[in-house]
Amino acid sequence: MRFDLREFTLPELREQIQSIGFEKYRADQVFRSIHGKLTPDISLINGISSDKKEKLNSKFRISSLNCISEVKSEKDKTIKFLFESEAGSKRSAMFETVLISDLNRNTACISTQAGCNVGCEFCATGKMKLNRNLTASEIISQIYSIIGITGIRPTNIVYMGMGEPLLNYDNVLKSLLILTDKTGFGIPSGRITVSTVGFTDRIKKFADDIALHTSIRNVKLALSLHTTDNGLRELLIPTAKTNRLPAIYEELVYFYKKTRNKVTYEYIYFEGLNDTDNDVKRLVRLSRMIPSNLNIIPFHPVDFKLIEPLGKLNSANSTDDEKGKEKSLSNSENLTQFVEKLRYQKVTVNLRNSSGIDINAACGQLAVKNIKHS
Repeated sequence: MRFDLREFTLPELREQIQSIGFEKYRADQVFRSIHGKLTPDISLINGISSDKKEKLNSKFRISSLNCISEVKSEKDKTIKFLFESEAGSKRSAMFETVLISDLNRNTACISTQAGCNVGCEFCATGKMKLNRNLTASEIISQIYSIIGITGIRPTNIVYMGMGEPLLNYDNVLKSLLILTDKTGFGIPSGRITVSTVGFTDRIKKFADDIALHTSIRNVKLALSLHTTDNGLRELLIPTAKTNRLPAIYEELVYFYKKTRNKVTYEYIYFEGLNDTDNDVKRLVRLSRMIPSNLNIIPFHPVDFKLIEPLGKLNSANSTDDEKGKEKSLSNSENLTQFVEKLRYQKVTVNLRNSSGIDINAACGQLAVKNIKHS
């Protein structure tokens, strides 16, 4: 079995290269070519003789993803990609990646799992359950594939695609170390955000690990909060029953003290459920606990049956009239008032656009579906 060169951090690659009798500096050449120049094949690596390439090829490979489909939104510049890895094998997996372009920012929303084992009630990915964790190489290759297909180099990366990053911890951490290494791809860590629904002990570990490594020191953390009410949150997110908010809040305080990085709260807006005056009061208190931002995301309709009371919201927002859908999702009077109440209390609130909603690429809609426009 040949090992995937994209799977190694630079220190790991140096060990691998030396183990086959190469000089240590050759690892830097290979790493720079693979992650800096995005060389897709060992035979194309510059500065290495043919006999050394042959020896490399006998022990290693450079993996790639098969792009099954590429779908462009008709409403904005969002593109959704359906990738397959290990095609034809028992480890074959399909997963989706989204490129969101807005002004001078190109954000790659990447997946960390094929499916998801959290099972959030409002999320299409959660309803798929889990196929398997993605390797560090598969996480990284989503970005390299986007560049190869579109010619667009992402300025920002968000680990907010399919899956729960902290349930694939080791591969996520390794992918961060590889992507931020200045010898290779070299994206600044401050342009990367990792999202989680919250797991006790893992947020603390994440804080310790990114504080330990200079290259990933400024990686941001986003908590998929969605409600400050424990009961409702346990209804929406099954893992919240054993990862309750008070414990998560303690870990977020630890994360900030350890890293000094702002935390972002992701908050899907469920009209009439998580927009009460009590919700406003709790969000205000939360915003003053540590420096933070609150991203409010309109609830996006999904094509599966939801538990009540989410089912009523799904029906109300599902319509063949796209203009009507956009109005009900993003421009409701209640949502506007909710945001204004928070801003009046000096909460830093961002109302997120529903990029890619027409191609099922918006938050909670990823489900390995190829949407074709007629």
